[in-house]
Amino acid sequence: MLATFPPSDARFSPGCGPVADSPPDDARWCVFRGTELLLLQRNIADTPTLLDHRSAARLTMLRTHSVGRLEGHPALAGEIAPEADLPAGVIVSNLRGAATTLSAGEWSAAALGSQVLHWDRTNRFCGICGSPMTPSDSRERALRCEPCGHAVYPRISPCIITLIHDGPRMLLTRQASWPAGRYGLVAGFVEAGETLEDCVRREVAEETGLTVDEITYQGSQPWPFPQQLMVGFIARYAGGEVVLRDGELEDARWFEPGTLPTLPPRWSIARALIEHFLQRLP
Repeated sequence: MLATFPPSDARFSPGCGPVADSPPDDARWCVFRGTELLLLQRNIADTPTLLDHRSAARLTMLRTHSVGRLEGHPALAGEIAPEADLPAGVIVSNLRGAATTLSAGEWSAAALGSQVLHWDRTNRFCGICGSPMTPSDSRERALRCEPCGHAVYPRISPCIITLIHDGPRMLLTRQASWPAGRYGLVAGFVEAGETLEDCVRREVAEETGLTVDEITYQGSQPWPFPQQLMVGFIARYAGGEVVLRDGELEDARWFEPGTLPTLPPRWSIARALIEHFLQRLP
């Protein structure tokens, strides 16, 4: 069975708590400008890192949150205005791109930060009475409405992602928006009243026209785009012909182990499922 993805990194411990008006000098900052993640790279030869206190102090934050501790230091998340200028040495990236340069601990902190900021930004007012929401105490991550008592916690949207196999061959799929030549796996959101296994069967049928059985859980990966939890499965082909039914896919086809196309990035659970399956072949 797979591990959790990205792999757990003891250097980052998730958590919550108040952010002081004057954050500590050793704080590490996950700062976003819209969907852009800001990174510190003073010299072109340097590996980009999360912002330090000095760089973050030069930015005007719209909202800030504690996301835990990174390498023993406070890990903070902040958001600046979309039109804000950046100080020297600060570059823009995104979560997907940063996964290839940041350490696992840094990326995990940034991923959690992006989800917390999205939750804060999209729950400014109570969905029941319309009053402004205010942070709860530091022991939990919650927004509360003082007039009516309604509370909102960060939402997680479960999704399945499934490797379909028929003996040694795998069904790989492609979306038109992906880089040229890249193929991945069937994935989709779990619907209300649906088990994870039912979701696997439905998504596979809707996207490819196939039926599957022997559905087995393999692992999971937090996926901050913006608030998903990818739940990975391997399923055996049970019948049917490949038919692209719902318009989500550009292509879906069977691949033998020796003739694989460009695969998803190594840090993704899609790639981990594929490599795990290949390793188990005789």
